[in-house]
Amino acid sequence: MSHPHRSSSRPLRRIAAGLALTLSLALPSVAAAEPGDWESPESIVHALYEVISAEAGAQRDWDRYRALFLDGARMSIAVKSDAMTGIMSTDTEALVAQTESAYANTGFHEIPLVTRVERHDLMASVTSSFEIRLRLDDDAPLMRGINHFQLLNDGERWWIVSNVGVIETDASPLPPELLPVTGQGAVR
Repeated sequence: MSHPHRSSSRPLRRIAAGLALTLSLALPSVAAAEPGDWESPESIVHALYEVISAEAGAQRDWDRYRALFLDGARMSIAVKSDAMTGIMSTDTEALVAQTESAYANTGFHEIPLVTRVERHDLMASVTSSFEIRLRLDDDAPLMRGINHFQLLNDGERWWIVSNVGVIETDASPLPPELLPVTGQGAVR
């Protein structure tokens, strides 16, 4: 006679094995990432800024870039200017193509200014002000803005799940708490 409150461990093992296989297929390969890229919320955001930035003609490590993101991650930025107002949204592959197309010949550096981390167990939110320069020795940044990263940890490492951002305008400058205290970037 079967007992309604008893369960066999065999179906649970099958479910767990199926879930593990599904998750392993959904996560990108991490072979291309640098040691330490994902050990903390700060390190994964720093790695993203590092890999997206390069001088004109330099080859970016796009495999390392891809290894920072959970499969299906989205990046969105709100834009308000004379030319356009709206939200531009993309996935990791479209951002790779756009960056190569727009900045391969000019260079592009996204430089963090101030980074703040709020963490709760396996979830973190990282707010980071940044400036963009085409060349590191430019006298002034091309633009500045704020990135907000949502991160999750699978028990072994951090993943970027999404990134939303906004570009600074005269009507909406960076808040004082996201401006560097000195000429250098800071972590608060």
